[in-house]
Amino acid sequence: MLGYVRAYKPDMKMRDYELYKGVYCSLCRALGRNYSPLAQLFLSYDFALACVLRLAAAENGCTFSKKRCPYNPAKKCMICVSKDVFDFCAHAVIITVYYKVIDNLRDKGFISKLAAALVFPAVALMHKKAARLAPDIEKAVSVAMKLQAETEVKPSLSIDEAAHPSAQALATVFALGFEGKTKEALSKIGYMTGRFVYILDAADDLEDDKKNGAFNPFSGEDISSAESRKIFAEKVRGMLNLTQSIALESLDMLEVKRFYDIMDNILLEGLSNCAERVLAKYGDKAEKSKEYTVE
Repeated sequence: MLGYVRAYKPDMKMRDYELYKGVYCSLCRALGRNYSPLAQLFLSYDFALACVLRLAAAENGCTFSKKRCPYNPAKKCMICVSKDVFDFCAHAVIITVYYKVIDNLRDKGFISKLAAALVFPAVALMHKKAARLAPDIEKAVSVAMKLQAETEVKPSLSIDEAAHPSAQALATVFALGFEGKTKEALSKIGYMTGRFVYILDAADDLEDDKKNGAFNPFSGEDISSAESRKIFAEKVRGMLNLTQSIALESLDMLEVKRFYDIMDNILLEGLSNCAERVLAKYGDKAEKSKEYTVE
């Protein structure tokens, strides 16, 4: 994922925000513990949602304790004692980053290609370990990325078809290891989150992709005038709102044992805030966009 999935701090209780940061810091430590300090550079709040969801649905709780941050010894962070969930998500981060780097090498601009080429040797080495430790995640993501590449060469492609492979990969990752209604709910949340990120990323990159000739499912959209840009933004907002509403409905289906308020904040205020920040570049703002904008 690409930095679009994070909580909206102004609407969070202090306790929830501290726990959320604790999940983030625990994932950071898992990346460093399993791979290297370099792996921690790929940390984002996106996979913190996967950690929170899996912890929320797990039978066993998560005990937090205060520990010093290795990068800022003067600061103490909330760290979750349980390691299984964070190791799982750390493997998912590395596997996802590996295929993202390959994608950048294939169809992005010069700067992105250069950056991808520089990190590829190290990422490939970490990926080899991650694929061995988490074969189910590797299978889900590799199959999805292969399907993504095959899908993107189709002459006529709808946004639903374009978003499906990456959304399906996230659905599998979110739900691995669970059964029954819990698996169904986690899978749907993962799918809709992946779809949301894919659509928003495509809208965010549209102008650059048009210039570079890179694939983008919105390449046929007219954004040449102020009016056409507003129409495009409203079209994207409608897709995102529908996707977001299904994710929230799926959250209500989940038997949540903890962290409900954190997940609700991420899937409602957090996603909305990120969407409006991206769509603002097209000169269009929702009526309530000020609620989600941090100056």
